Amino acid sequence: MSANTQLLLLALGAVIALIVLIARFKVHPFVVLVVVSLAMGTAAGMPLGTVVKAFQDGVGGVLGFIAIVVALGTMLGKLMAESGGATRIATTLIALFGEKRVHWAIMFVAFIVGIPVFFQVGFVLLVPLVFTIARRTGMSLVKIGIPLVAGLSVVHGMVPPHPAAMLAVGAYQADVGRTIAYALLVGLPTAALAGPIFASWIAPRITLPPENPIAEQFAGGVPREMPGFGISLFTVLLPVILMLCASAADVVLDPASPVRAGLDFVGGPIVALLVALLFSFWSLGYRQHFTRDQILKFTNDCLGPTATILLIIGAGGGFNRVLVESGVGKSIADVALGSQASPLLLAWIVAALIRVATGSATVAMTTAAGIVAPIAAATPGTSPELLVLATGAGSLVLSHVNDSGFWLIKEFFNMTVPQTLKTWTVAETIIGVAGLGFTLLLSLVVSGCAPAPREQSAWIDVSATLDPAKTPIYQGDAPMKFDFLKDMRKGDILTLSVYSMGAHSGTHIDAPMHFVAGGAPIDQVALDPLIGPARVIDIPDSVQAIDAAELNRHDWKGAKRVLFRTRSTLRGWMDDPAFHKDFAYIAPDAAQLLADAGVVLVGVDYISAEQFAAPAPRTHQILLGRGIPIVEGLDLRPVQAGDYDLIVLPLKVRGHEGAPARAIMRRRASL
Repeated sequence: MSANTQLLLLALGAVIALIVLIARFKVHPFVVLVVVSLAMGTAAGMPLGTVVKAFQDGVGGVLGFIAIVVALGTMLGKLMAESGGATRIATTLIALFGEKRVHWAIMFVAFIVGIPVFFQVGFVLLVPLVFTIARRTGMSLVKIGIPLVAGLSVVHGMVPPHPAAMLAVGAYQADVGRTIAYALLVGLPTAALAGPIFASWIAPRITLPPENPIAEQFAGGVPREMPGFGISLFTVLLPVILMLCASAADVVLDPASPVRAGLDFVGGPIVALLVALLFSFWSLGYRQHFTRDQILKFTNDCLGPTATILLIIGAGGGFNRVLVESGVGKSIADVALGSQASPLLLAWIVAALIRVATGSATVAMTTAAGIVAPIAAATPGTSPELLVLATGAGSLVLSHVNDSGFWLIKEFFNMTVPQTLKTWTVAETIIGVAGLGFTLLLSLVVSGCAPAPREQSAWIDVSATLDPAKTPIYQGDAPMKFDFLKDMRKGDILTLSVYSMGAHSGTHIDAPMHFVAGGAPIDQVALDPLIGPARVIDIPDSVQAIDAAELNRHDWKGAKRVLFRTRSTLRGWMDDPAFHKDFAYIAPDAAQLLADAGVVLVGVDYISAEQFAAPAPRTHQILLGRGIPIVEGLDLRPVQAGDYDLIVLPLKVRGHEGAPARAIMRRRASL
């Protein structure tokens, strides 16, 4: 049995164990997620310490954002409920659309509100309306809630400027405006199918408990005088307005503009929610004659029920991270690449499989875009905008127990795991399948009027971005510091910068002088090894030492330039300021094989090719001793295994052993 198959079976077993332990044996979801995550990582061969750290990082990564969003959004929702603001908006929508069509109104509101905000932000902003409308109309919470999450989910997965969609736009080199236009054409009917239409069918088949602790926090007593519709709507939409202003500023204003910097700050999800909450203290609090003690009591009371929710969501994020770091995502990608499907279908398949395996729509979309982009670039006539939509649709399929969103919906709507699978999971799957279907239909229309296809092979930048806040520095190397000597944002007549960093910062080239006495400095390294055909070799996440045995498991012979894509790429370490000592390295026996085979250049995707704290720098001595330059710190996330044209040129620094470099690649056409 292959390693990929073993990993996939382990992931499947972990998911089944989660469902059975929670649904059948009634073990608390938080406990089950912790136990299954650690067991899954251990069974997958991850070092015990790495398993625990991966789980902790996953919990922290999710809660670092969601905990703040849920807390601020819940307090805002509580103020809306107690002041009567939610009731005012609900009664107005009911009067405007009629009780029978209010679930359609919620879908459209969610679609509009969701454009500039994260799914979790939009959910906590609008869920008080769902509770209020359900209470006033007597409708099922499912019938109103599913349209809400459908509208938000479609926008989250398919419509820029959401981060995952924007990364896919960049990977496919799509036009942002055209992508948004196509996303609206595909997204609205998709949201309608998965939202109001599906909710009307499933709601009578789901019986929820009569009591909902979260809903009770948003019940409130209707005050004698409710706030006006305008001020209530403005309060709930204030974070949306701030985020839209930030998005507009990013498009219209110069990056150096202080106005843009200010709007980006207040338009961030957390600050925007905080501003809205502070505004609500006046608009829905003091203005409605609540005292400071009453407002304090409201904000205290509403946070208690969120504790369990946040723990479960965080544990879901930990499970997600363990799956990613165990190599499940890469195994899924390897299987999908063998399908020989069209780029649109391949993008959907890869994203869907990674989504099912890891539970993260963002991970699925960004990983799938990186995998499919080189294939799509070599396939004439493929619309990059439609590739974004197909990838986004696939990234939303079959949300289940490894997705933190699954637990968010389950806990807020007080559903059981089976009920959440029947509602949320099915709705997400409808979104994925319908989104693909409408994208394929749209491809029949736009293919004839699409812009001229791009060149068959587009150049891809594989240089790590130099950023003192994100670029890792090898232990003991010079720190990186960027500063402005002159700054037009501060009134100077020009902008002038100064950079301070080591020669081995970011993507860089080691010259023989680095470890060979009398070796050539960087300015004397010949250009020929730095320009020409190169082969990217995928090394599994579980491999740290690329020794001769590991090297010979891959198709490297005959290649003149060999680049290793390792765990550093899979884990995004070239964008992580922490220095990871357990990076994958080239062992001396593999270096000897490469040198003896006539390889003229070797590249790695972290800041050293040598084992950390190795007793002697044998790998460098072997390669540099043969005059073979070593490219270190490549960012190989945009490319996959295969053959490319490579250009990597260092700064021409006289008499020194290395220099930062810019590296670009393009896929070589198949013969």
